[in-house]
Amino acid sequence: MNDSTATPRWNGSHIAVDGAPFPIIGAEVHNSSSSTAHAITESFSTVRALGANTVLAPVAWELFEPAEGAFDFSLIDIMISTASSLRLRLIPLWFGTWKNAVSTYVPRWVKTDLDRFPRAVLSGGRRIEHLTAFCPESRDADARAFAALMRRIREADTDGTVLAVQVENEIGLLGDTRDRGELAEAAFASAVPAEVVDAVASDRSMPLHAEWAAHGSCREGTWSEVFPDSDRRDEAFMAAAFAAYVGHVAAAGAAEHDVPLFVNAWLDADSVLDGPVAVAGGKRPGDYPSGGPVVPVAAIWESLAPALHFLAVDMYVDEGEEVFEAYRSRRGRLFIPELRADAVGIGQMFSALGTHRALGVSPFGVDSLDPSDGGSAQLMDAYYLLRAAALLIRKNPEAAVRAFVLSEAQSEAQLRFGDATVHIHSKDEWGMVTPVYPAYGIAIEDGDGLYIIGRGFWITLTGSDDKQVSFASATHYHLEEGVLRPVRHLNGDETAGGTLIPFPFAGSPLVPGRVIPTRIPDAGIARISVYSY
Repeated sequence: MNDSTATPRWNGSHIAVDGAPFPIIGAEVHNSSSSTAHAITESFSTVRALGANTVLAPVAWELFEPAEGAFDFSLIDIMISTASSLRLRLIPLWFGTWKNAVSTYVPRWVKTDLDRFPRAVLSGGRRIEHLTAFCPESRDADARAFAALMRRIREADTDGTVLAVQVENEIGLLGDTRDRGELAEAAFASAVPAEVVDAVASDRSMPLHAEWAAHGSCREGTWSEVFPDSDRRDEAFMAAAFAAYVGHVAAAGAAEHDVPLFVNAWLDADSVLDGPVAVAGGKRPGDYPSGGPVVPVAAIWESLAPALHFLAVDMYVDEGEEVFEAYRSRRGRLFIPELRADAVGIGQMFSALGTHRALGVSPFGVDSLDPSDGGSAQLMDAYYLLRAAALLIRKNPEAAVRAFVLSEAQSEAQLRFGDATVHIHSKDEWGMVTPVYPAYGIAIEDGDGLYIIGRGFWITLTGSDDKQVSFASATHYHLEEGVLRPVRHLNGDETAGGTLIPFPFAGSPLVPGRVIPTRIPDAGIARISVYSY
């Protein structure tokens, strides 16, 4: 890379590189895809071929510290050097004490010492493979390892490849609303930390706030005295424990290297994924990981883990708008380190980056895809389009940016641009192409022009009551080596006589039934300007 060695900081809601915002168009690899040098080379090369600009990859505590106090830096060094050589940015994911609410990534010397590193206990006395959050010995061991990791990143990352670091992964307790082990019960019978009471009292949107107020708004006492008996109380109890634990780990790392740190949430909502575990959760704490950084307890996390720069969300639910808005409203920063790699997920990527000004998006497990296979084409095209949008945002952080996602239920959208209203339609003007949903796009203002980037729609213009508007120009661009290059000026037959601009899905076939061979122009990335008369 040719970028400065300066550590990335912030530019508004985005992480900055060389002082300018760097929207993360990411790809998270599978859990074992950074466990060997071979796996790193293979998975990172796939990410590069697919077209992402950033790779998210695990660092497993068990491989990083196979013997206590003996750290193996080889894999993180290879991750940094491989990402840099492929011109990718890197976000390491620390799989420390918890990964998906279990403790399978801790080293063997932790796994086998139950006295020193006790497990959580569920109702009925069942111990689970989950280190309790109430053990200082476990916390301090994790913190020492994470500090060593961050120190090594500082030493090895000489060109600013590493943008941020995730601390743990999808934290929380499954199977019960709270830990019932000896250490947890002692904490439950102790005084509620003042920071927790303040967080609950100050965040009126928190479900526990209403319960606390109805219980008398008590500010001192044990958990049973301050809060009524409820799932929300238990969830807050666990959130306080996890946040304090992770906050300690994060602070130890931050003391070694100053890059953004975050945690990711397994959502408190029903998942679209199949399987024995509902990966995006249920509706009761313990069905999803109780105490994880979900919105109902976000204020507790923010209070007890100040070393974290934001709370991120893993997105495996169909409706993303409310989730995105809720997370962005916390600190003005939205990041989705995991989401679907299908058409629905692509639409959510556009919405998150355009409507919610996310600092980044990252489909999960894309290293399983074959970039040469046609089944990868839509995701590769989405990466290409979003890199173009990221380039424009990077050049003009203050530009107005809007996104739209069209569906059968909402097949049209509109936005204002100067004196014109831009109408966005998904049903073909020529009546020869069946709509494909979701259709998606981003509009970015550029001086007297408007870039429109996306697939599956066409646009028309209308003016005010006393004025007509039309296209002054329409130019189709390609993104090549980080530069937008004009490849075609659209007019005439390709715009139905200057009345519309089409944005078909890539690879659309010839329009059937035409004597003259006709292909709808592949706009994808176009800049329009308008005039009135």
